[in-house]
Amino acid sequence: MFKKIFVRLIPWVITVIAVAYAFSGIDWKMLLAHVRDISFGWAFLAVALTTVSYASRARRWMSFFSSQVLKFKDAFTVMMLGFFMNNILPARAGELVRAHTGSRVTGQSRATVLATVAGERLVDGLSISLMFVLFGPHLDDSVLAQRLLIVCELFAVVAVLVVLTVWFRSYVHRLLEKPFFQNKKGMPYITERIILFIDGLAPMVQAKKLPVLILWSAFIWTVEILVYKSVSHAYDANLSFSIAVLFMVVVNFASLIPAAPGGIGVIEAAATAALVSIGIPKELALTMAITQHAIQYLVVGIPGATAMLRWKKFIKQIAEDKKAEEELIVRNAA
Repeated sequence: MFKKIFVRLIPWVITVIAVAYAFSGIDWKMLLAHVRDISFGWAFLAVALTTVSYASRARRWMSFFSSQVLKFKDAFTVMMLGFFMNNILPARAGELVRAHTGSRVTGQSRATVLATVAGERLVDGLSISLMFVLFGPHLDDSVLAQRLLIVCELFAVVAVLVVLTVWFRSYVHRLLEKPFFQNKKGMPYITERIILFIDGLAPMVQAKKLPVLILWSAFIWTVEILVYKSVSHAYDANLSFSIAVLFMVVVNFASLIPAAPGGIGVIEAAATAALVSIGIPKELALTMAITQHAIQYLVVGIPGATAMLRWKKFIKQIAEDKKAEEELIVRNAA
């Protein structure tokens, strides 16, 4: 009992420490002055670009499936619901919600849909890692640069392992089907889910799918960089392209830290520390970090909450649409 409570408290302890660090030594008058001086035109552009980014993610997610099992509207609804739940549930549990709801919509197993979500996260990690290596600022041998490069290297290692697992999945299948695994209680169910998960990763390395995923990812993360530049322009900071890349990379890597829902606190602390390290005043850095995070919550929150409230009606409509399509196929065949 104590262990369970302790584990549940860890994310909140991390968040409290991060918030305290982010706001320590802040000149509140200067912080509020920055907030009052915001350029709403640039802020609106950041919101619009963030919306484009998420819409593009929904379109890209459709390509992670081996067949056309998702319409854009359905992909966007399920994806935004998952992101919304990430913002209100701990440990990124929204990914599991997305796997479950995606399974209901596509008719695929939850393991298969979860594999597409994992593949999406891996592609995003590789994309921002590559952007940091190619376009990030020259930070010499700073601790920040070393830590970011370690995360980039970890994504590269995971990517290699995933590709090898998918390429040699027939051997993995045969291994998991051996009596050593199948004769143990509960293992047939587990191994079946593992096989479904591995097969669900296969489309992302297919020759016809990979170029599409690369192009969509390049577009998505270019738009994201423009979001961070727009946020900086909203406060007349005018970050260069390379600094905007640094800002974006730190925010996204910080979201991997197991803190409270939505990365509250850790994102602000990490982004502020990174920007301060290259000479940006702490109050301005924190204001930009909070604004970027708030925009993410806004863009995800409205459609995500709407999807949650209308979920039963949404699923009913999906079922009716599928039934209508099946009836049309039967009539055309006749």
